[in-house]
Amino acid sequence: MTLNARIPMKRRETGSKGANKKIRKEGYIPGIYYGPELKEAVPVMVDAKAIRPFANSAHWETIRIECQFEDGTEAECLMKEIQREPLTGEILHIDFLKLVKGHKVMVNVPVDVVGKDVCVGVKQGGILEILMHEIEMEVLPKEIPESIVVDVSKLGIDEVIHIKDLPLPESAVVEQDPNTPVVMISTARIEVEETEVEEEETEVEVIKKGKKEEGE
Repeated sequence: MTLNARIPMKRRETGSKGANKKIRKEGYIPGIYYGPELKEAVPVMVDAKAIRPFANSAHWETIRIECQFEDGTEAECLMKEIQREPLTGEILHIDFLKLVKGHKVMVNVPVDVVGKDVCVGVKQGGILEILMHEIEMEVLPKEIPESIVVDVSKLGIDEVIHIKDLPLPESAVVEQDPNTPVVMISTARIEVEETEVEEEETEVEVIKKGKKEEGE
């Protein structure tokens, strides 16, 4: 995957909540920069306008960012955690993980289902069920996919696509059972509901008939 963002990053002094609030008023978002080659986490801040489009993306966890520090050093990283204000969704804090060549990282990759409009099973009256919306995998930084594309256009009724069927990167390791279903086309529930209604009506008729016989 190519780099998606180039973000200036500044080191900051650790401080109180008041200090972080001041940083946000100045147009920055406080954060932490850490990784396997760093002895300890580095307090940082990034320009809010520059990072916001990427942090608000549906694929924010897989976006590789090129961080540019004031001293001229550069590094690639991922956003591993974003803290938000519960009511407004405003970004309060971001954890940045430094990427190291040859060192695998754990990421949650979104599942992108395509072909829904022309799906064979749906046209036959089935229901498309998306059972997994993301896949957790350990993968090399250079092979982190933006998303896992799942084509359901040829999927028929009662057919399933499992984790083992996905087009995963060569270096990817997924700990979940490879037979775990990701998407499937199930039989329309309306048929089941109609059967249940018919059974209920039959039961009511039997009860009524029983009461009539008791009266006689």
